[in-house]
Amino acid sequence: MEGQYGWGTLEDGWRKGPWTPQEDKLLTEHVKLHGEGRWNCVSRLTGLKRSGKSCRLRWVNYLRPDLKRGKITPHEETIILELHAKWGNRWSTIARSLPGRTDNEVKNYWRTHFKKGKPTKNIERARARFFKQQQEQKQKQQQQLLLQQQQQQQCQLEVPQFEEIVIAQEMQEMTYIYNMPYMFQGEEFTGNSTASSDEKSSDDEAYYATWENLWNLDDLGLDMGDEALPFYY
Repeated sequence: MEGQYGWGTLEDGWRKGPWTPQEDKLLTEHVKLHGEGRWNCVSRLTGLKRSGKSCRLRWVNYLRPDLKRGKITPHEETIILELHAKWGNRWSTIARSLPGRTDNEVKNYWRTHFKKGKPTKNIERARARFFKQQQEQKQKQQQQLLLQQQQQQQCQLEVPQFEEIVIAQEMQEMTYIYNMPYMFQGEEFTGNSTASSDEKSSDDEAYYATWENLWNLDDLGLDMGDEALPFYY
């Protein structure tokens, strides 16, 4: 049966078979206008007799502008081999590491070149590299874990020592503060306490008598009367 945009068959209302250039053009214009996604609306908005799944696969695998054309390069093949040794047949995951390549393209390449027969030397080398990387990564993690444990043990040993130093400093400061009043008592701090209280009293009387004589104006023969001294103001 001839479809709306070329030869094909209709099953359950959807056209099957190869896509025509006219269909590709309609789908491309739809994505430019509405963006990717909502594939089930493509038929209603464009008139295409294609299911949402068919539209999505056609766009992702053939019409995307960022698709990489041409054969798989040796570098890409190495990536496929190494990631397949890690992820197995998870083609979408592998394709994320190959910009411009689709999961369908990666799957077809693997099945064409590596699935049949015994594992090739490339596959064996890729698996060996993968296992070596895994082992190195595991050893690195173990070394990091061991280093962290050693650092934690060192910190646990240093904390008590630091606390002891702080306590010793605090005790020294307290001792200094406690002895401070005795540092200003002169001979009493040195142990010479033979001076009696009477001698101290005599010294105090002489001191006050000296200042009293200095300010006794009557002894100087000055009679100021009721006149106030100017410098008292």
